[in-house]
Amino acid sequence: MHKDQLQMFWRDERKNVFGKFGVLQQWLNQRGKSLVCATNAGIYEESLRPLGLYIENGIELRRLNVRKNAYGNFYLQPNGVFVIRGTQANIINTDQFAAERSMQWSDVTFATQSGPLLIEHGRINPMFSAGSDNRLVRNAICTLSINESALVFSRGPISFFDFAHFLKDKLNCTDALYLDGSVSRFYPGLASDIGPQFGAMIGVVK
Repeated sequence: MHKDQLQMFWRDERKNVFGKFGVLQQWLNQRGKSLVCATNAGIYEESLRPLGLYIENGIELRRLNVRKNAYGNFYLQPNGVFVIRGTQANIINTDQFAAERSMQWSDVTFATQSGPLLIEHGRINPMFSAGSDNRLVRNAICTLSINESALVFSRGPISFFDFAHFLKDKLNCTDALYLDGSVSRFYPGLASDIGPQFGAMIGVVK
């Protein structure tokens, strides 16, 4: 357990976007490592660049996006940042992250920004409504404790409301961050490399 690491990957040393799990798996294998499971690490632009903050191996590659009142799930409020510091991880509201920059950014190994927050401190996002017909395949990262996180991928279309309740009631997630919708895929899986490339990935590496 202690040898498995949760990491994020966007581009290789030549700045080529990995884009697909198979490409990342091959790259890791060449370095004596293997990909246990993975999913896309948040919403990205058509250029495959993360739409918000992205930190990899302690290096800030994309800036924090504090824009509001814009179109798209990323901008549904509140949104947030999933942060890894060594073996510990947590999810932080974007406004809090920006206000406490000197403290929040200290010793960050990996970080990805996305939105909306599905759960914040045990409270489901009040913007979600029961009976919503906005149903898509969705994925998320959630924290159960500072030392335990879960990558979650829905098997079928689901609303934000039902997804958040599943994470809270069934998995006991204290905080959860939406990563993306219908473009999302999960590795391993028969369809993990079917479809277009996507931006950064988050996965467990052994």
